Amino acid sequence: MLDWMNQNPTLAIALYGAILSTIAIGWNIYNNLQDKPKIKVTTSFGFTAQGPETSDNMLFVTAINTGRRSIYLSSFGLRSGENNVLPVNRITGLPKELKGGESHTEWFEVKKLRGREYNYAWYKDQTGKTYKSKSINKKLNNYFDSEKTK
Repeated sequence: MLDWMNQNPTLAIALYGAILSTIAIGWNIYNNLQDKPKIKVTTSFGFTAQGPETSDNMLFVTAINTGRRSIYLSSFGLRSGENNVLPVNRITGLPKELKGGESHTEWFEVKKLRGREYNYAWYKDQTGKTYKSKSINKKLNNYFDSEKTK
């Protein structure tokens, strides 16, 4: 191998440059993919506390930025068929900058969700991109069924 490099120094340098630039391009692509917001939307049931009082049951919708770069969330809601369901009579904490590693939670009163089929929860960023949760239809139906047995 060393003998070949001595006989073809220009080719050896060109080969070394090609290998090095391929590694550099791969590294830049990897860093670029890592350096963007990655939003995960989850839902859970719970309640809020206001002093010694607790609220009715709530459906919490949480956006978690698992990426490195900040993102600005502008709205959230639930999807029901072809329609978006937005919170009513409530001031939300949006728009909000969500930095890497941070989360933001909004909620709906569960009793106001009865009577409709819901596909998923969502958040939108200020560019209009929508981030969706897994299906919430079964989760809500199980909740309402458990209320009937109480």
